[in-house]
Amino acid sequence: MNPTELKNLILRAGTLVKTNWLHAVHILQQAREEHPENLQVLMSLGEIFLEKQQFEKALGYFQEALEIVPGDNQLLYLIGNCYFATGEYRLAITYFNQVDNPPPEVLYNKALGLAFLGSYKESITVIQQILKVLDDNPFIYFLLIEQYLRIQNYDEAYNVISYAEKRFGKHRQLLILSAIVYSKKGVWLKAYHCFQEYDGVSAINSPEHLINYAVAANRIGLQDKAIALLNRAREINPYISTIYEDLIRLYLQRGDKLGAMSTLRLAKKYITRFNPILLLLQERVLNRDEE
Repeated sequence: MNPTELKNLILRAGTLVKTNWLHAVHILQQAREEHPENLQVLMSLGEIFLEKQQFEKALGYFQEALEIVPGDNQLLYLIGNCYFATGEYRLAITYFNQVDNPPPEVLYNKALGLAFLGSYKESITVIQQILKVLDDNPFIYFLLIEQYLRIQNYDEAYNVISYAEKRFGKHRQLLILSAIVYSKKGVWLKAYHCFQEYDGVSAINSPEHLINYAVAANRIGLQDKAIALLNRAREINPYISTIYEDLIRLYLQRGDKLGAMSTLRLAKKYITRFNPILLLLQERVLNRDEE
């Protein structure tokens, strides 16, 4: 196969990808048998498997290509992304670190990988590098805020939220991050209003967020609202012990024996093994029922 024929075959495979990608792969693999070190063939095969989210197969072709052009920045990035997609964050970061003058997209994935590995401070350092060259993407700020929350630096998280709000307005993600920060700082009224506004834009479907929303509601004296929120969380996921713990406490505070007993029965239905807190609450409910 001469160079012109090979070029035409690669173009044909590229056209076939949209309609019959397996046939495109077959054509390229035949070309690879004749031209095992052709970079374009290897790249085309890798990109097809990458698009189809078959990352391990894509990885094999990209690594072969890297042997032909060692140190190629695009290949280092693609290999890093394949490892990232399969949860091999340390390996992904190893390849991202080899990219010369890494652009924001490389740094962003590196920051995410570090966050997934629990290296939150290192992730913050990388995000700050990104912001020096790209500061108009709100999602970079969201990632930064999340890392400050993980290291419990709530003041710095709040400062970034305030700055991001000035840049991008009241983005829904900023509302939930604000609610979490205010909750952590014990500013319950502001936390409640942020949760309420967030819920008003689009109904909260995260049990964790609903539980935190309920805590804020209870802290400002809205027990009925807290109970309603916890029941919403229970409907989404009835297997979370915390929901039943908080509900039983609220019913006991109100002197509602029937509500506490009903919640206890639900807990027994969904929680196969009670933790020490639920066992203590069960005892309180049963003792109260005997009074």
